[in-house]
Parts: sequence; structure tokens; C-alpha cells
Amino acid sequence: MNSLPHKKETSLAIQCYEYLEENIINGTFTPGQKLKIKDLKELLNVGQSPLREALSRLIASGLIQAEEHKGFRVSRLSESDVRDTYRTFLHIEMLALTQALQLGDDAWEATIVGALHQLALVETKKEPVAYAVWTKQNYAFHVALISGCNSPLLLHLRAEVYRRFDRYCRISFTLSHDKLSFNHEEHKKLATAVLQRDEKTALELMTDHIMGALEDVILTLKKNKLL
Repeated sequence: MNSLPHKKETSLAIQCYEYLEENIINGTFTPGQKLKIKDLKELLNVGQSPLREALSRLIASGLIQAEEHKGFRVSRLSESDVRDTYRTFLHIEMLALTQALQLGDDAWEATIVGALHQLALVETKKEPVAYAVWTKQNYAFHVALISGCNSPLLLHLRAEVYRRFDRYCRISFTLSHDKLSFNHEEHKKLATAVLQRDEKTALELMTDHIMGALEDVILTLKKNKLL
């Protein structure tokens, strides 16, 4: 695990938060792992003040928990939280997509076409694809679909819930050529329905796309003894 690359343009507290958040979401810090202030200060090469501010934000986001007189610990996973997170994320995504279908303009449609093209370049590759490369383009595509909703607050709420959703995805998901091909077909159908303003089909496809993986995610987490 690399130390924190200090950036002048952002505060140390924000950099600490982003670093710890990423390493919790990607599973580097495992569920239930104890986080010691002393160790984190050495790892990140920061003082106690920005670190505690970052930890407070992580508590608010639900990624870590404070234990009285014991410090901090990465939040454990639970099946009920997995299901709740998936359902909540779906509700927000459906609302944002519905509004985007009603309010989106030509520029929004062009953004979707461009994002799908970039994602297709990754999902149709014959060579192995790094998860970080795929998830970046996958995220951009899904944001493009809902970006026409004309609601900064809704997009902000979506981003907050997505962090919890993404944690479960990353811990349980493994890329393969077959999975990439399957996702590519789903993404093409979803983009087509959205661009045709076919609300019924688009919402049905989005529901299947998000919830279709839920049981596999839970099964994988149980298999890996994370639930």
C-alpha cells in the first residue's frame, strides 16, 4: 500500500479521506479491520488533526465505526445492508433516469453515445482488462445516463449511496471476458432504450442490470466468509 501523495490543491484532510475511502472500498482495508491512529499517521505521513477529520467523515459515510476506548474499525458487512444498499441505489437511479428521460437534451444524448463508445473499447477487448480501468468507464457511462436529470442534489445523493454500492461490487466482483461481453450487451440495450426515450424498457433494463447481480454478490461474500 503506497503512502499518501500530498497535493497542494486539496487539504490534507480531504486527501486522507479519499485515500482511506478508496482503500476501504477496494478491499485493501478489510471489513472488521482495526484502524490504529498511530499506524495511519505513519502510513499517510500526516498529523493527527487532518487524520481525525478524515475518520469523522468516514464514520458519517458508514465506511468505518468508532469503538469507545478502542479506536476505529472498518465497518463489517451484513446481508441486510447489502440488500438495503442495492434497493436504495436502484430507487435513486430510477428516479434520476426518469427525470433525465424527461428533461435530457441533445447534448445529454451525445454524452451517452460518447460514454458508451469509451466503455465498449474496454468491454470488447480481447486482452485482460484491469478492474480499475473497466470500473472508471462503467461509472462514467452510468453517470452519463442520468446526467440529464437536471438535479445536482439528486446526483449528489446518488454519488453518496454509490460509494456503499461500489464497495460491495468491488469486494465480490471479478472480471472475465464472458462478464465483460455480457455487460457490454446490457449496456448497449440500455443506451438504445434511453436514446429512444423508451422509459418503460429503460427502467426495466436498469432494474435487471442492478438487481440481477445481487444474489451472486451475496453468495460470493458468503463464500469468502465476509457475511
